[in-house]
Parts: sequence; structure tokens; C-alpha cells
Amino acid sequence: MAKGLDCGTSYYITAEENSIKKQRNVFLTVDGDAAQVKRMLKRQKIPFVEKAGKVHIVGQHAFNYAQIFSTTELKRPMQSGLLNPKEKDALPVLNAIIGELLGKAKKDEVCVYCVPAKPIDQTREVSYHEDVLKQIIEGYGYDTHVIEEGVALAYESLVDDDLTGIAISVGAGMANIAVMFAGMSSLSFSVARGGDWIDQNVAMDCGCTITKVISTKENSQLLDLRKSAINDIYQEGSEEYNIINAIRSYYLALINYLFVNLTNQFNNLETVPQFPKPVPIVFGGGSVLVKGFLEIVKEQFNQDEFPIEISEIKIVEDSHTSIARGCLSEAMLITEDLEEGKNE
Repeated sequence: MAKGLDCGTSYYITAEENSIKKQRNVFLTVDGDAAQVKRMLKRQKIPFVEKAGKVHIVGQHAFNYAQIFSTTELKRPMQSGLLNPKEKDALPVLNAIIGELLGKAKKDEVCVYCVPAKPIDQTREVSYHEDVLKQIIEGYGYDTHVIEEGVALAYESLVDDDLTGIAISVGAGMANIAVMFAGMSSLSFSVARGGDWIDQNVAMDCGCTITKVISTKENSQLLDLRKSAINDIYQEGSEEYNIINAIRSYYLALINYLFVNLTNQFNNLETVPQFPKPVPIVFGGGSVLVKGFLEIVKEQFNQDEFPIEISEIKIVEDSHTSIARGCLSEAMLITEDLEEGKNE
């Protein structure tokens, strides 16, 4: 059996042939007597990690707890798509999340996981992040293989286009871009802006918590990024409407940032890929789930300034799980190769 693992800043998602599992990539530290806290969490069957006398609630339960207790600090094992250097307890938390999602491997079971492409707007490297994830996954007995996140999205979203086009995965910590021709990556990079960048700026501008912004993005029935929807709410003046206005502003800024950097990357190439016909741009990842996202992308896109002719702009089906499914498709092919090798 093969498995794909999307190692996202906000969610870790596993894909198997007939199932998908998700877990929020967050934790919070619970104050108080460790033994008593552990008994309380065990009684409620809430997953936790203990290290150096500290007890950390892991995953969705941590997020729920933070929404109720606004003074509670929600922590992230990852930041801007990579391991969070400010969180010393990140590794045991990641180990717990990955173990819960993957479980112990069966004999010769393959797991393909994804990592970001090298970011062009920060100095951090991907190698350490990739190696740590490899060690954790191998600790559960898997034969591990790695692919870039943008390529994983392309494997899932560009199948009907002969694996040719531009795949843009907009996650929480980063946006990953892969330009593909016939299944080969001709250009790939990432930028250190995504859903978290939006949340942080909205929270500062609106004077609320980041958890409140995330909850509004995921649950508000009023959130719609289209201009006509926003114009109807200027007079409301409530906290929710202020947050919605700010969310739209920063989504516009993020999309513009993506297109400017993609255009610059093409312009800096010695040879721009020459596609025989117009190609699609396909978006995936959790941060494209907001209503109206595709409409504002089309508002921002300018074909006259873009170096490649585009046939259409679309969002991949079930975008939140698309990267995990792209990893799974690669894992299934690797598994087939290994089985064929045994039979030769």
C-alpha cells in the first residue's frame, strides 16, 4: 500500500487509495501540574505530547481550545513552510501528528512526502526541513521519497493537460509554483507568503487574534472576496465585517505578489519555456478555498504583461487535499516499479 503526505504549515494531510486524513499542524502548552493535566486529557481522549515536564495539546483540539480561551497562545511547529526555529518542542509534536496520520508501515510500504521549493524571498534552506521529515517518517517504517509541493500539485491537477502548465499551491506558510512541460519541471520556486501572512496582517490591522481571523476565513457565511460582495458591507462596522474587508485586501496583495514574482522569474531565465500552445494555470492548496478566490485571481491577471500565453485559470477539484493526492500518485508509481523489479 502507498501513502502520500502533504506536510503543510497549517495541516498535515495523508492520502491513501481509498481514504484521506487531516490534522491541524498546531499545538499549545497547558499550564498546571503535568500529571493532573495528562489525566484530564486522557479522560477526554485528547492527543497530547509531554516533553521536559510540559504537556502540549496537539492538532484540532489545540485550535478549538485557543478559540475558547483567547489568551491562550497557539503555537506552530512550522513557520513559512519550514520547521519553526522558535519552537523547541516542534519535533516531538510533528512526530505525534505524523504518527497519528500514517501509523506503522506495513512491509515495504512507500510514503511520498512533499517539501517546498527553495524560496526566492528569504534566505532559509530546505535541506534540514526535508531531512527531519524523512527521519520522522522512516521512524514509522516507511520507504520514503520526496517531491516538491508544486510538482505534487501538478501531478494531480494537470493530468488532463498532459502534465503541462503552471501549478500554484497556495498554502498557509508559502506559495509554491511549478512550471511543467510533459511531466518535467522547467521552473520551480516558492515565496514565503501564504494564508498565514494574510492572517497576521489582518489580525494586526483589525486588533484581533490570529485564531479569530482563521475562524472567520473558515466559517463565516458572509466572506466572499468578490468586489460586489465586499461593497455591500462597508456600512456594517462590526468586527466580522472589518475582518472580511481586510482579508480581501491582503488576498489581492498576495495574488499580485505571486504574479509579479512569477513574471520576474520568467524574465530572468536565459530561455523562457516555449510551449506549443497556451497552457493552464491551476491553483491548489488550502488558502484558495475562500469564496471568490478564482474571481479575484482573474481580476489581477494581465495576459499582456505575462510572458506565456494562458489558456485558462482554474482551481483543482478538492484543492485542500490535492497535494497529498499528488504525492500518493507518485507513491503508487514507485510501488509499481518496486514490485516489477522483484518479479524480474
